[in-house]
Amino acid sequence: MSSQSRLCPACGIRNKATWELCVRCGEPLKGLPEVELAPAIKRVEGVAEPGFSPLATALQFVILVGLGAYVLGWWRETPSAPNPNAFTFPAVEPQPSPAAPKGTAEDAYQEAYGLLRRGEAARAIALLTQAVAEAPGNALYRSALGKALLASGAQEEGERQLEEASRLDPSNVSYVGDLGRALEKAGKTDDAARAYERGLAAQPGHTLLVDELAHLYLRAGRFDRALPLLSQLAQAKPDDLTLRQDLAHALDVSGDTAAAADQYRLILDRLPEAAVTRGLLAEVLFKQGRGDEALALFSEGLERQAGNPLLYRGQASLLERSGRAKEAIAAYREYARVAPNAPDAKDLAARADALEARLVRVARGQ
Repeated sequence: MSSQSRLCPACGIRNKATWELCVRCGEPLKGLPEVELAPAIKRVEGVAEPGFSPLATALQFVILVGLGAYVLGWWRETPSAPNPNAFTFPAVEPQPSPAAPKGTAEDAYQEAYGLLRRGEAARAIALLTQAVAEAPGNALYRSALGKALLASGAQEEGERQLEEASRLDPSNVSYVGDLGRALEKAGKTDDAARAYERGLAAQPGHTLLVDELAHLYLRAGRFDRALPLLSQLAQAKPDDLTLRQDLAHALDVSGDTAAAADQYRLILDRLPEAAVTRGLLAEVLFKQGRGDEALALFSEGLERQAGNPLLYRGQASLLERSGRAKEAIAAYREYARVAPNAPDAKDLAARADALEARLVRVARGQ
């Protein structure tokens, strides 16, 4: 007898039509077509034997086309990295967890997911606790319970459940990422780093885990540890300009200004309108004693982007530090004119006035 179900596009397992998430990998099922598997046999005088059914074949073709379109659409819309501020069950890169036993644990998990979406955390935690008790080896249930506990303020127990999920299924990078971010948010930077290291031991060189660990070290100001990881990422993702700028910043702070300048130039070669990068490169050149080159960068930028306030502000600061007060006054005032609502617009306009008053006093010999 056939039954209505939904096929998971990530791992291929059949799920009940009423479930919102795949019981194996956590993939969303909402919106997937409900399928009824037709028998691929024909009956001749009550005897079942292999055969060809045009209706069944056509139905299977429609189902496959529909699922293919859904999977393609899902892949195009899925972000390359998880949003750390969102409560999401699907993995960043969905990978199968061990198959869950049939029974009430699955139903409890599905019901809990619906409750969490409605903000009923307490009831959801009770159901997820039930699911974990009935299937203690299921990493997906552990992960869901851990995130629900964290959302309710139960930090220590939430961390424990996330750590258990990552232990049960170390190949699922989303479990490692969830644990690492939870530990970092709690101020446990070293513990978070160790969690990522364990994940990398299970999956050496995994780009998402390397990225998480590199930026953990960046945020912690541990540039010596961030640098080799950022260099590794830059080789793996040469077109990621944001990553390259992070690498340049780490090089600059670590004292390797020449390498930092090279990285900033690579970005500007590909994206000349990157005003922030232009300013950072100018600062590196100024530290190297190449003030004229630094100021030329701002002039070139303003030729490309006349009226860009960031360029006027950076130019004004550099002019003042170079002893070119008159030009600095004009640049500060131009910044205040083009960005009158900027938080520092009034302060920099006042600085221009103060510089001008100082020049007048010097001219009068005071």
